[in-house]
Amino acid sequence: MGNDAVTDSMLETLLERKLAVMFPEDFTRRRVRKILGGYGREAHEREPDRVRLAILKLAGAELQAVEKYSGYAREDYRNILAWAEHPRQAREWLMPDADEKQKMSVADLTEYENWLHDS
Repeated sequence: MGNDAVTDSMLETLLERKLAVMFPEDFTRRRVRKILGGYGREAHEREPDRVRLAILKLAGAELQAVEKYSGYAREDYRNILAWAEHPRQAREWLMPDADEKQKMSVADLTEYENWLHDS
């Protein structure tokens, strides 16, 4: 996410809002919340709300994809954050020049911020 200080409560609020929008049916939303709650229980599973938001971005409104990406997050949460927050940069194998890297960074940040705040 951006350089702005984002508090845990802000992330929690965003997470609940995204859950409500993506999974309007209460039963499904509770199921997704339970799956997402499986991440963050172990000491090495850091930044739980940020990772849970990233899982939702990657999975969309597909329950099986939420399960899949939650599993990936438990293996290495950094991949989930990179794929969700920096998709262009995560796909780029060769180091781009500084201008191209800046463009990719701005595009990735804009995409993620738009997704977070889209209702």
